[in-house]
Amino acid sequence: MEEYAREPCPWRIVDDCGGAFTMGAIGGGVFQSIKGFRNAPVLLLLEFMSNKSSDQY
Repeated sequence: MEEYAREPCPWRIVDDCGGAFTMGAIGGGVFQSIKGFRNAPVLLLLEFMSNKSSDQY
């Protein structure tokens, strides 16, 4: 059964590409963040936290 309430073809394709790009950008960002956090050195995080807590102005 065909859907007749949709917009004409060229604009619908552009809208679908925009939604797909957004989902890919958000999903890719989440994936790369998790991958980066897992591969980050632990000492770097500990060093950052200790430097933050020992700063006194």
